[in-house]
Amino acid sequence: MNNYILGININIPGIEVAVVDSGSKSIVEGTRVKRGIHPQETVENLLDCWIGAIKESLQLANITDSTPKIGLGMPGPVDYEKGISLMKNQNKFDALYGLNIKELIGERLGISPENIRMENVTPCFLQGEVFAGAAKGFTNIIGFTLNYGLGTALYSSGAAIDANLWNQPFKDGIAEDYLGIQWISRRYEEFTGLQVNDLKELTLMAKTDDGIGQLVFNEYGENFVKFLMEQVGKYDPDMVLIGGHNDAWELFIPHVKDRLSDKDIKVPIKQAVLGTAATLIGAANLWS
Repeated sequence: MNNYILGININIPGIEVAVVDSGSKSIVEGTRVKRGIHPQETVENLLDCWIGAIKESLQLANITDSTPKIGLGMPGPVDYEKGISLMKNQNKFDALYGLNIKELIGERLGISPENIRMENVTPCFLQGEVFAGAAKGFTNIIGFTLNYGLGTALYSSGAAIDANLWNQPFKDGIAEDYLGIQWISRRYEEFTGLQVNDLKELTLMAKTDDGIGQLVFNEYGENFVKFLMEQVGKYDPDMVLIGGHNDAWELFIPHVKDRLSDKDIKVPIKQAVLGTAATLIGAANLWS
């Protein structure tokens, strides 16, 4: 495959795969493949979906190498070095608990698990944005993916690592309790009686209802400000990067910026610009 690495993003609601040119840190045009699957499917169904997408991407790139190098981003908790899933009772990938994902994928592809390197999706996302996106030129960054759960990463000294802040004590629980879509959905239901589980749907409703949605996102912004202030004080970043909530950005980030300004905190907050391409590029970079 020469400079080509297969970048993979396994997340909710499915898988995305692309061949990445490790020299230019860019996706090879025409090789991106997306397939949706519910994260609570059986192991066999998950693997069927994933392997199908991987093989399709390789075919689109006309790559016949029988031992491709793979960089895989996936939400945690996972023992990424060994490849063993530790996700349990989190409404995602429960069927994989205790299983070795590298071995499962390697067996299906006929390659050694050593050809697969894994990392949390958030440091992959942050690394990709540093190479070619909104974080380019910054040297000390806190990155967040705010979506179904809370992903956190730190970038310094040329590399992004998993900050693993999702389970930090926060308010009456842990950070993820207050900074994932579950909190927004639950709070919106308390006000309206409506059950909304999809962020895009909730964002649309918040933009068209009588202000309840904006109230909920303001409360969410307050949660985020409080959590962010703790991390800024600890890590002293020169930039905060946020991805995952692109549809909801205008509903909560202006409030976040206003509150930080009130407290004379001047660290810039930027929105990620590459979308899922950042995770694919960052995952491929696991081989650099």
